[in-house]
Order: sequence, then C-alpha cells, then structure tokens
Amino acid sequence: MPDAMSDALFETRQLSKRFGGLIATDGVSLAIRPGELHAIIGPNGAGKTTLIAQFAGELRPDSGSIFFGGEDITALSTADRAEQLAQ
Repeated sequence: MPDAMSDALFETRQLSKRFGGLIATDGVSLAIRPGELHAIIGPNGAGKTTLIAQFAGELRPDSGSIFFGGEDITALSTADRAEQLAQ
C-alpha cells in the first residue's frame, strides 16, 4: 500500500511537545500537498503557537518528525529551514 502522505510538500509525523506536565502538542500528524490551504484553530492555550513554532524551527519537538519536500527538517534551525525553502 503506498504511503498516503508521500506526495505532501509539508508533513508532520507524530509531533509532540511537553512543558513539564503540560502537553502542548500530542502526536500531531498532517500532510499538506501543493495548492492546499489549511487553518489551525482552537481556543487559547490549545497549543497553536507551539505547533507553529515547531514548524518554524523555533521550538524542537520532544518527539516526531517534520518533512519539507520529502526531506526531514526536524533538526534544522529556523535559518536553515528558510534557506531550504529558498532552494
């Protein structure tokens, strides 16, 4: 069976981030394909800013992976991610 997320431009797999006992993101998996638009909504304190900060490289996830163009960018800094986008 082919990987349903393999044609994604941006993808997260089981992304999680904790701050002590607070779970800000818990196993977030998503795939965004070229041309798609998505929104992240939720109440205050739901983890939206934490999730975006992980996407941008401002916060490292405690577990999980982030891919752009099929390449794992989880360990890249914000500057390195921006450079990757420019290529």
